[in-house]
Amino acid sequence: MARVLVVDDDPRLVKVVGKLLRKRGHQVESAPNGELARQALRRGDIEIALLDVNLPDVNGLSLVFQLREEGNNTPLILLTVRTDVHDQALGLRLGGDDYIAKPFNPEVLLARIEAVLRRSAESAPRRAEGARGDRLEIPPLLIDLTARQVFKDGVAVRLAPMEWAVLEFLVTNRGRAVSKEELMLDVWGTSQGVSRTLAEHVSRLRRKLGEGLIVTQTGYGYLIPSAPGRFAATGR
Repeated sequence: MARVLVVDDDPRLVKVVGKLLRKRGHQVESAPNGELARQALRRGDIEIALLDVNLPDVNGLSLVFQLREEGNNTPLILLTVRTDVHDQALGLRLGGDDYIAKPFNPEVLLARIEAVLRRSAESAPRRAEGARGDRLEIPPLLIDLTARQVFKDGVAVRLAPMEWAVLEFLVTNRGRAVSKEELMLDVWGTSQGVSRTLAEHVSRLRRKLGEGLIVTQTGYGYLIPSAPGRFAATGR
């Protein structure tokens, strides 16, 4: 089970969410503002954070941006009463891993948390076994599946856990067009309500890694072509 940080200045919500998470065996810590949340996240022992966008001392989106700029890739699920799609898109672009509008269904919240945790794990045994020793070279990119790292022109590119999850699935299925539904099911554990989240993660990957890496298959999904790149054994 995970250590979860709930960042919200509404004590009732913190109590309800905390009780829900503890029933599932998670450890729960809370912070009523952005500064205390930042301090907790900098410790390095928080595995996922639920972050309210409207905090009393700082805009939650600004906090997301600051954390990502510092290299903190702790998975972040944004909570907000805002339903505007532009706000949701901005939160994802800045580095949020998922976005849930209040009020939310408790089971949906738990499912989203579990999906993000599953995909942000430090290792993925099923994939690592099949990809051990492999790397994908598509100049100027080097994607090392074993080390779970991406380099562009020799410089490491920081990816949030869910960005890596999307990239890893596409890389391990290179040369095959992957439907959006298949990708959403693998990464988030559901194909319902996360299509916009998927689109934003693909957009972020393109900005970080280059527009030509991920090809859109109109009306279907995405593809990393096999022809431009090649797999080579690392250190063998």
